[in-house]
Amino acid sequence: MKRLVVLVALVVLVAVAASTALGRNARPDSTAACTKGAVAARIGGKSVCLRAGTACKATYNSIYKKHGFTCIAGHLRKTPTAKPPAPTPVPPYSPPTGTVGTANTTVTVGLFDASNGQGWIVLSQTTIPSGMVTFVITNNCFGSCSFDLQGIKAGTHFNTRDQSETWTVALAPGVYRYHCDFSPTGMKGSFTVTP
Repeated sequence: MKRLVVLVALVVLVAVAASTALGRNARPDSTAACTKGAVAARIGGKSVCLRAGTACKATYNSIYKKHGFTCIAGHLRKTPTAKPPAPTPVPPYSPPTGTVGTANTTVTVGLFDASNGQGWIVLSQTTIPSGMVTFVITNNCFGSCSFDLQGIKAGTHFNTRDQSETWTVALAPGVYRYHCDFSPTGMKGSFTVTP
């Protein structure tokens, strides 16, 4: 029985010595291990767990704020996170309107595609005087292509190389967009009509 008492006393002494040594060797800047929902911090030289509703001192507000809290009336409150600004909606495109000039201009349009799925549209000019504009469109695509002047005129859907079409529209000053119906994000562009 004496041996058992001595053994228990020895175990207790070793445990106390180990915890004291751990306390001495702990880094002064280490923080507490906190439960879920709490945030570990060093406040006034002590490791603490911060959570909404716990007591606080306003003098440590700068530290609390770094951890997402504010000390209000002696208790911690979560600092509300700022919501990102709502994206500004982009208005839908609508072609220019207004007085049409007196010029008569012919613009040639070439439609081209490539084996990698990319394509492009080439205009003979991208600055055009306001007035009657005649588009002479030639299909150089191996696949299907078209030339659409957004909000003004939808062109023919070409399925064969060397097909062509010609049409004339009255254009007021402004910026006009065009695209191919078969590749509207790749085959697109714009041109400017001047007064």
